[in-house]
Amino acid sequence: MDGLPRYLILDPKVDRLPASMLQELQSARLRAMVRYCYADTLFWRRKFDAAGLRPEDIHSIDDLPRIPFCTKAELQADQQAYPPFGSYVGAQRTHWARYAATSGTTGQPVRRVISARDWRYVLDRFRRNPRAGPGDIAVVLGPVDGLVGPNASNESLAAMGALVVQAGLYDTRTKIKLIHDLRPNLVSGAASYLLHMLEVAQEMKIDLASLGIRSVSSVGEPGGANDGTRERLKRGWGVQHIADGYGMTEIFPLGGSCLHSTSIHIASDMAATEIVDPETGATLAPGETGEVVITNLVGDSQPLLRYRTRDIARLATSEACACGFTGSRLEGSILGRVDDMIWFRGANIFPSAVEAAVRRIAELTPEYQIEISGESALPKMLVRAEALRPDLRAEEIASLRTRLGEALKDSIRVTAAVEILAPGTLPRPDGRKKIQRVVDKRVR
Repeated sequence: MDGLPRYLILDPKVDRLPASMLQELQSARLRAMVRYCYADTLFWRRKFDAAGLRPEDIHSIDDLPRIPFCTKAELQADQQAYPPFGSYVGAQRTHWARYAATSGTTGQPVRRVISARDWRYVLDRFRRNPRAGPGDIAVVLGPVDGLVGPNASNESLAAMGALVVQAGLYDTRTKIKLIHDLRPNLVSGAASYLLHMLEVAQEMKIDLASLGIRSVSSVGEPGGANDGTRERLKRGWGVQHIADGYGMTEIFPLGGSCLHSTSIHIASDMAATEIVDPETGATLAPGETGEVVITNLVGDSQPLLRYRTRDIARLATSEACACGFTGSRLEGSILGRVDDMIWFRGANIFPSAVEAAVRRIAELTPEYQIEISGESALPKMLVRAEALRPDLRAEEIASLRTRLGEALKDSIRVTAAVEILAPGTLPRPDGRKKIQRVVDKRVR
C-alpha cells in the first residue's frame, strides 16, 4: 500500500471529542495501521500470520484484543536479526529524520528511527495546547542526546516562540546559578532531581521559590503525581502546578497531566490505551490496576501494535476530565513498573508507595532506600530515610522512626523496619542517571 493517510494532529478539538466520535476515529486509524503494518513490515506480517489473523479481520478499536502483543524483548531480538533498526521499520530510509534509543537498563537498547512525518506529528501534539510563547524562557535540566521526549519538548517550545536553554551537561550548582540569573518561566527535569536541586539551592542560599517560575514539569520517571513529592516540589519551586509528562522511546511522548488533575491524558487520536493483567494478558476494565498497553495509531516509522510497556496504571472511570479532555487517562499517573514490583509476604509493593510515605513527612529529606533481605519465603524489609536536620536528639530520631513506620504500614500494608540516617547519607540523583532505590539481598 502507499503508506498511511495524512492526519491533522495540530487540532485541539480532538482532545474533546464525544466518545462515539473518538471511537470512530480510532477505529478508522487502527484499520489503516493494521493494513500498513501487514503490507510494509516483515515483523508484523509474520506475527499476524502466526496468529492466523488477516488485516481485514480488524474492523474497529474493539478488535484490539485479537491482535498479538508486542514486547521489548521481541524488538531487541528483531534488531539483532535485522540490524540496525529491525524488520518492523515501515518508513523508507529517505524519510528518516531523527534517531533515538532506549536506556538499555533492561538489556540491549532498542534503536528508534523517526520519519520526518512522525516527528512533525510529535511536535504538533505538543503545540496543539501551547504552554509557552514569545518572551518565555525554558530551562531543560536533563540530557537530550538520543532521547525523544526532551528533544521534542525543546523543539516544540522553540516553535512556540520560547528561548530554550539546554542545561543537561552542567553540574547541579551551575544549573541553579543559571536559573537564578535567567529567571526562566518554565523548568523541566526528573522529579527526584528537582527535589535534589532544592537541597543544593538551600546550601547555596538561593530561594528558587522566589524567582517567579511559572511552571515545573516532571519528566522521565514517575513521581510528579505523588502527593508528597508534588507538594514538596510546588512549595520548593514556588509554583501552583507540577506538570507530569509520560511517553516512551519505542512509541513517542504520549501525554501529561493538566491543571485539574494528576492523571495522564493520553493523546488518544495518536494512540490507543489498554490495561491488561500483567500475568495473563487479559484486558482489565477502567479502574482496575494492571499493565499499560499502547497501540500506535498514526506513526509510520516503527509501528507498534499492543506494545506492553511494563508500566503499571489504571484507566480513569469517568468519561471526561474537568478540563474537558475526553480521551484515555491514566488515573493518578503511573503507579510503578512491573519490573520494580516487590513481591513481599503475599503483597505487591511499588517503590512509589514507599516514596509517598517518606515524602509526606516534612522532617525527612526526599531520599530513601528499600532493602529486602532474609529468606525468600520469609523476607524482611528495611526502609532507610534521612533526617532533614543533622542535630536531632535521640528522642526526636525515635519519634521520626515511629512516624515513618506508621506511615509505611498505612501506605504499603506491611510492617517494615525503619532506619533514620544523617542528611546526605543516601545517594543523590545527578540529573543524568537514575539511582537504585531497591537493594534486594534475599537468599534465593
